[in-house]
Amino acid sequence: MLVFHIITGIFALLSGFSALACPKGAHLHRVSGNIFFVSMLLLTGSAAILGGDDPYVPILTFYFVITAWAIVWRPERSTNIWDYLGFLAVTLLSVRFFVDSMSAPSEFLVGLNYYFGGMAALAAILDLNMIVRGGLAGRQRIARHLWRMCYALIGAVASFIANTSDKWPDFIDANFPLYLLLAIMVFWLVRVLFTSWLDKAKNSLRYQLR
Repeated sequence: MLVFHIITGIFALLSGFSALACPKGAHLHRVSGNIFFVSMLLLTGSAAILGGDDPYVPILTFYFVITAWAIVWRPERSTNIWDYLGFLAVTLLSVRFFVDSMSAPSEFLVGLNYYFGGMAALAAILDLNMIVRGGLAGRQRIARHLWRMCYALIGAVASFIANTSDKWPDFIDANFPLYLLLAIMVFWLVRVLFTSWLDKAKNSLRYQLR
C-alpha cells in the first residue's frame, strides 16, 4: 500500500503543477486536472488506510478534491443532494478537529488541529452559502474550483516535504514550494475575482474551439 501511495503521490504532484502551468480551460489543463483528480482520490484513499485510526486529514482533502471537481462538471446555479451531504460531512470533520485539539499531546498538534478544523469550518460556511444561493456561477464558481484544488495540491506538497526535508540541500528552503503555491493561489484568486481576465479567457477559448 505504501508503494501505491508513493506512486499516486508522484502522479498527483506532476499533474497538479502541470494543470497550474497550462492555459486555463484549454485541453491540456483539463487533461492534467482530471489526472490530478483521480490521483488525489487514490492518494487520499491510500493515506486514509495507512492512517489507521486517524484518517481525518486525508478525508478532508478527499472532500476538497471532490467538491472542486464537481463544481466545474455540472450546470451553473445548481445544487444537489451531494452538496448537502458534503456540507454535513465537512461540518462534522470541523467539529472532530476542534475536539481533538483539546487532547492533543503537543502545541504543534494543537495548532495542526486548529488549522484543519478552521479550513473545514471555512469550507462548511462556503458550502452553506452556495446551498442557500442555489448554486454558483461565473467568478465564484471558478474561484471555488481554484482554491479547493490548490488546497489539495498544497497538502500533497506539504506531505512530500515532510518526508524529504532532510534530503534538501542546505541552501534551499524546503518550504519554498509551499510559499510559491500559496502565492500562485492568491494571484489566481485575485485575477479571477477582481479583474476581467475570466471574461477574456472565455472569449479566447471560444475562438480557439471554432
